[in-house]
Amino acid sequence: MRPSEFEYHKADSLEQALALLQEFGDEGRPIAGGQSLVPMMNLRLARPAHLVDINGLGLDTIEKKDGVIRIGALVRHERYLAEPLIIDNFPAFIDGVRAIGHPTIRRNGTIGGSLAHADPTAELPLLCMLHDGEIIAASAGGERRLPATRFFEGAYMTVLEAGEMIVAVELPVPPASSSGAFVEMAERRGDFAIAACGVTLEHARGRVTRAAVACSGAGQTAMRAPQLEEALEGLELAHPDAAAAIAAFTETLNPPDDHSASADYRRALVGQLTEQALATACSRAMEAS
Repeated sequence: MRPSEFEYHKADSLEQALALLQEFGDEGRPIAGGQSLVPMMNLRLARPAHLVDINGLGLDTIEKKDGVIRIGALVRHERYLAEPLIIDNFPAFIDGVRAIGHPTIRRNGTIGGSLAHADPTAELPLLCMLHDGEIIAASAGGERRLPATRFFEGAYMTVLEAGEMIVAVELPVPPASSSGAFVEMAERRGDFAIAACGVTLEHARGRVTRAAVACSGAGQTAMRAPQLEEALEGLELAHPDAAAAIAAFTETLNPPDDHSASADYRRALVGQLTEQALATACSRAMEAS
């Protein structure tokens, strides 16, 4: 299929892009890599009357400042795999990026586009939740800072308002004594994940002092697991037996029952992936100690 008719606008500055988006309201959408929006338009699931091209606006930097890593909205996925600030601080993030789609998607897709698209199976929404990310959205009226854990309202739904666009994401720099891992299961490499899980750990003297767990495949958005996170505190890195805590977590889940997998299968898969991610995070922590 072909997209419905639209007008194309090339923005020369962020201010111009935001002014255009304010003018067009619900009929306008920003576009950069197009890996999420264009397929939706070709299927007539999205029908914006105006596209505002935001490439070249300087939103493609990765910087460390005041205890956070700030990632511009136009940073392409493959960039992380060669970026020391990401490699050295966020091993789970690197795992997740390696699982994103295919080379063309990783070469062209942007973090801003992925988050705004809010696909419940996408890696970057889960990773931003896992790392306590804050999403910065801008409009002609100013900026809003939105915690990733409250940014997604449902499948393909966010709290972004008409005229707003994501300009950056900020991730707190973890302490030196930290680790993490991400795993997912898909029918084929590059396909949409059936389920995924990420774990990050802070540790001291061979034990977990703080944990974060995020999973997808169990609901309409990725989600954190606060009760499981609390249960993991004090866990021995050398013997990470958390089977009971993970089982208690998965019993609370109400995953979808669809053509990809039954609810029972998804529930069991989330548990298995959580165990795998935790084991890898613990192993990495031990190796670095």
